[in-house]
Amino acid sequence: MSDKYAVPNKLPGKTVSVLKHRKRRITQDAAVIEQKRTDRIKRFKATKTHHKFRRAESFVMGYLKAERTANRIKQTILRTNITEQSAKASAETNPKLLLVMRHAGKKIFDKTTMDVFMTLRMAQRHNAVFLANTKENQILLRVIEPFVVYGPPTLNTIRELLFKKGFARIEGKKTAIQSNTMVEEQLGDKGIICLEDIIHEIFTVGPNFAAVNQFLCSFSLSSPRDGWKKKVSVAFKRGGEYGDRGTGINELIARCL
Repeated sequence: MSDKYAVPNKLPGKTVSVLKHRKRRITQDAAVIEQKRTDRIKRFKATKTHHKFRRAESFVMGYLKAERTANRIKQTILRTNITEQSAKASAETNPKLLLVMRHAGKKIFDKTTMDVFMTLRMAQRHNAVFLANTKENQILLRVIEPFVVYGPPTLNTIRELLFKKGFARIEGKKTAIQSNTMVEEQLGDKGIICLEDIIHEIFTVGPNFAAVNQFLCSFSLSSPRDGWKKKVSVAFKRGGEYGDRGTGINELIARCL
């Protein structure tokens, strides 16, 4: 080739091609090395964060333990509240006084049982009366226990019963207690002139308890709201409803008002 066609400062075409291929190989080799380095780093990180295989049972056991713990906490709180409420109710009650309600026995064919109910002025189901906690009354309660619930009432329960369900027997007629004047006319000679005096006499089982109790009619209550939660034919101490409920009688009466 003539020199007059040569381009100044340029390498021959063959030389340029060889250098170009060499540069491409160097770039490819560097890319391969970088890729291997990147893969090696990824594998190392994968081994660090790898989680062992866990069976499904391990997850289930965790949830079961959490549920048992939650139930235990709830039961602990419930028992604590019940204990506090019982202690509070016990402090507000008088062990000499009982509130008795006939909750069962719509028809009673046993003459002795029916005579006891008539004596205690509970001729019908859901009748409730106040009784002094004496040995004689305890014997009567034993006879009719499968048909009644009883326990010591609080002052608030007595007040609620009298204000919401209180009736008096005047001249043989059942009459609503409408004023303190009515109370004074009937019991004024005994120093009882108002409804609060009646509440105090009942709660303390005072010397005029019998006269006040005779003045009052038996309370006609309703069935408990939400119904009876347990078997009415089983004793309360064995997980049922009837019999001595202790201070729990107050919660039941509140549901019957």
